[in-house]
Amino acid sequence: MKEFVEEVSKRLKLDKSLVEKDLLLHQILLDLSKTNFAENFAFKGGSCLIKYYLGYYRFSVDLDFTFLNQSIFKGLSQKAVRRLLSSKIDSIGKLFEKISEKRGLDFKCEKGNRRYVELGGGNKFVTFKLWFPSIIETETFIKIQINFVENIIFPVKKVELRSICPESKELEFLFPTYYMEYRETIPFNVYDIREILCEKVRAILTRRGFKERDFIDIYFISSKFNINLKKLKRETLEKLRFILELYKKYRRNLREKVSMLSVKNFPFGSERHLLIEKIDEKKLYSFLTEFMKWLKDLAENVT
Repeated sequence: MKEFVEEVSKRLKLDKSLVEKDLLLHQILLDLSKTNFAENFAFKGGSCLIKYYLGYYRFSVDLDFTFLNQSIFKGLSQKAVRRLLSSKIDSIGKLFEKISEKRGLDFKCEKGNRRYVELGGGNKFVTFKLWFPSIIETETFIKIQINFVENIIFPVKKVELRSICPESKELEFLFPTYYMEYRETIPFNVYDIREILCEKVRAILTRRGFKERDFIDIYFISSKFNINLKKLKRETLEKLRFILELYKKYRRNLREKVSMLSVKNFPFGSERHLLIEKIDEKKLYSFLTEFMKWLKDLAENVT
């Protein structure tokens, strides 16, 4: 695989460690698409943006999913929900163990081992870490985040996911298996672009600190789809209130975040190594100035 990754990165003039991780993400998605996981979960987040909605303006380094059948939780006690989700996490964990074995990754579904599994919110979300020795000779991991309990507002749709792999007869001849996998389009359920946008805004307000890529994603979504954030205020507040009710710790994060919402606190350049497309800095700054004001107004309207 190393030689294939080096050839692809050389042709694209991109960081080989990021190409390597992107190939692994694509392989995992390909494997998942051939199981019932693909019918039960919707793909979302940054990787969904680049593989379907926006193309490769940046690299993404993890995979995010939401469980679709929210009706199964209705009428259940918290204890019953926890027990049900514990069983689901076990079965999904076994699936990722099989995928990891196939792909040469190090993963064990051991709930008590935070190297591999992190649980949160009474099993309402889980993070799996699939480890591997990277091409630059450091151990790193693929992060898989699964949200089981969510307020999904917009309808999901089935699409074809794509990779960054260039079309090349030479690559196909030299590395037929890797090339065909990396070029293959993958059928998967995905979030509506508005749902992704609402959740990106929610993450900014409820997560500790700032991730530059969340803001850049929103900037690109707003620009490409000509979405007026003000028209999504109701839906964003609905999703924000839902998560604040579900996870009390986010209330503290939100209170702390309000005072930080200004351009001077924006972490300019902190994640630019992930970017492939250049950004017009003046347009970004102008967008952020207005966006921060909108965020502050949104945060003050939550209660």
